[in-house]
Amino acid sequence: MQLSAIGVPVEELDTPALLLDLDRFEQNIAKMSDHFQSRGVAWRPHAKAFKSPAIAHQLRKAGAIGVTVAKVSEAEVMAAAGIEDILIAHLVVGPHKTKRLAALQRYADVKATVDHPDHVAPLGEAARTAGVTIGILVDVDLGLHRCGVASAADALKLASLVSETPGLRFDGLMGYEGHTLMIPDHDQKQAAIQEAIGTLLTAKDVVERAGLTCRIISAGGTGSYQYTADLPGITEIQAGGGIFACQYYTQVCGVEGHRPALAVLATVVSRPAADRAILDIGHKSVSQYRTPPILRDYDNCPVIGLSAEHAVVELAPGEDFPIGKKVAVIPGYSDFTFVLHDRVLGHRWGLVEVVWPLLARGMLQ
Repeated sequence: MQLSAIGVPVEELDTPALLLDLDRFEQNIAKMSDHFQSRGVAWRPHAKAFKSPAIAHQLRKAGAIGVTVAKVSEAEVMAAAGIEDILIAHLVVGPHKTKRLAALQRYADVKATVDHPDHVAPLGEAARTAGVTIGILVDVDLGLHRCGVASAADALKLASLVSETPGLRFDGLMGYEGHTLMIPDHDQKQAAIQEAIGTLLTAKDVVERAGLTCRIISAGGTGSYQYTADLPGITEIQAGGGIFACQYYTQVCGVEGHRPALAVLATVVSRPAADRAILDIGHKSVSQYRTPPILRDYDNCPVIGLSAEHAVVELAPGEDFPIGKKVAVIPGYSDFTFVLHDRVLGHRWGLVEVVWPLLARGMLQ
């Protein structure tokens, strides 16, 4: 029985297997870290992209201040693994979650966001009952029209309520310019991001003129970081998925200078026709969100369909894909691919070097 994949040649791995090219991964990390450091902006990568405390620690070593998460359960995983600065960029609602958030404060600085007055009192009560203080950011709608207060005046009202609530600490504002990520034209995208971030910075000015301090102004994602980090007033960027550089970020969002580091290793299991091969991966192994996955080493052989457990590849004339052949497939979207696997296998020089469990996978509450 093989107890560990470390040292095993990649081509000998069973499939499907989630692979991470460590050289490219480290290059992407360095590119993002250097970008932020050169602009004096902190990096708080979103762990929804990677689900692994081990990867979070790699990013901390490269200069990240902590992580962003979406759920209290993700924060619990990261805090238990020693990540001490965490932002839950979601709304913490319900007594179970508020109590868990309060309990976490003894192990890490875990901040949360609010966008409605009804969020505030339960968080304050949970903090006081636990004898802790919870840091709070007010979420501002920058045009995505998902969550967030609708105006600077509303941001001030909510920030004032937070600052007046015992057990809570007003830390600043957060917003997400997610509606701008897929704008193809550079100038139009830049203008849209400037407008969106301008909304956040206007709210900051209004809040601070009222005497409250916004020590954190948090925004950005991988699809916008190369623009947002250039805007004065932002203190931290939440981009995470750029470390993998999947098709969505590089081809749809236009992120520049990143090399694909993530792939799903698959096996050819059927050759029903001369121009068609079937792989042992499907929706349960790889994401085609926004854009289809591609074969890393065969750009002339597109993936033309996914079902639950099958991928259909259209073969170019002359390509030989015998049954049993293994191929690497770059996901359409890495975030939605990570949640389908229990571990990622980091490899270098053709050999598996590390095995990182995805401990935050399935942490939905």
